[in-house]
Amino acid sequence: MTRLALAALCAASAARAGVSVPPEARGNPLFDQANAAYLSGDTSRAVAGYEALLEEGLVSPELETNLGAAYLRQGKRGLAGLHLERALFLDPSDDDARANLLEVRRGNVDKLEGETEDAGTEVLSRVLAPLPGRPAAVALVALWTLGWGLLAANSLRPRASVGTSAAACFILAGAAALVTAGSAAAHRLTLRRAVVVAQAAPAREGPSDRAASHFEVHEGTALRIEDEDHGFRRVKLANGLTGWVPAAAVEPVVPAGWSNQHRL
Repeated sequence: MTRLALAALCAASAARAGVSVPPEARGNPLFDQANAAYLSGDTSRAVAGYEALLEEGLVSPELETNLGAAYLRQGKRGLAGLHLERALFLDPSDDDARANLLEVRRGNVDKLEGETEDAGTEVLSRVLAPLPGRPAAVALVALWTLGWGLLAANSLRPRASVGTSAAACFILAGAAALVTAGSAAAHRLTLRRAVVVAQAAPAREGPSDRAASHFEVHEGTALRIEDEDHGFRRVKLANGLTGWVPAAAVEPVVPAGWSNQHRL
C-alpha cells in the first residue's frame, strides 16, 4: 500500500508541508524510475532510487511513504517504521503512511503496555505540529508591546477606545502565547521520538558495552531519546522502561537537517 505520485506532485506536497525542494529534484526521472521499480516488484532498485533522492536533498512525504513501503516489502521493519514516521511528521494527513505504519506495528516483537498512552502523545504532537510557532511568537511580542504602549497612552489621555484596543491586544497576545506553547511542546516531543532500526539491541544500565542488560529492544519499536553519551542513547519505552542502547540502533524521526527547517 503506497501512493506512487508524480515527481511534480511530490514537490508540490513537500512545499505545502513547509520544507524546501531543490529545483534540480523537481521533475527528476529518478523518482518515476524508483516508483516503476516498486510496482514491478524490484524493491531493491526502488529503495536505491528513493535513497538517492534523499541524498540529493529531496524532502517529501510521498518519498518517505514510498521508501517506508518498499522497506516493509523487504521485511526491514525498523527502516520501514522510521520512514513512515517521517512521512507523518511531514504530512499528518497521509493515510497511506498511517496504514503502512499500523502494519509495521502489528508485526513488532515488542508488545508494550502503555502503548495506548504513547499513541495519545503521538497524536497530540501531530495535532500541535502544524501550529505556526514562530509567527505566533512574533505576534505575541508585538501585541504585548502594543498593548502596554496603548495603556501608557491611555494613562496620559484617557479614551475608552484606546483602553478597549489595549484589552484586545492583551487577549490576542494570550491566544498567541497558547499557540506558541503548543507548537513548542509538539516540537520537543517530536525531536525526542525515534525508531529502533537494528534487528535487536540490548538495553543496558549505562552507556557502556560492559554495563548490565536486562532487556532488548527490537526493530520497528517507537521510543523516546532521553540522553546521549559515548556512542549510546538513553531511551524510554512506552511502558516506562529505560536503558542505554548503541546510538546506531535507533534513529530519530526528525533528522538534524530537518530540525533546522522546523525550528520555532
